[in-house]
Amino acid sequence: MAVSLVKVAGKLTVGGFALYGLSEVLSSQENTIKQLSVLDSKTRENIPFSLPEMPTQTKLRHSWNSGVQKAFSELDQAPQAMWDLGARGANSAKDFIKEQMK
Repeated sequence: MAVSLVKVAGKLTVGGFALYGLSEVLSSQENTIKQLSVLDSKTRENIPFSLPEMPTQTKLRHSWNSGVQKAFSELDQAPQAMWDLGARGANSAKDFIKEQMK
């Protein structure tokens, strides 16, 4: 029991520090852009072949929430998609049972 508590406490501590570090790095859009440019320059120094250009600051600002918009769009369409998949599954199961009953 004590060992499992120590393991859980250790995992929570490591996760907390990782989350804190990540929030410090990604705390603002300007800071994130700065970190991406540093990462890009360090990567280009150490990799001998050419890589595609990193997105510009303006392009990054315009697409900042595109992932969030895509996620909410998919969540909005999820109930209808689940209904359609359920109906197709039920029809498929019905057809399979009819075929097996012959």
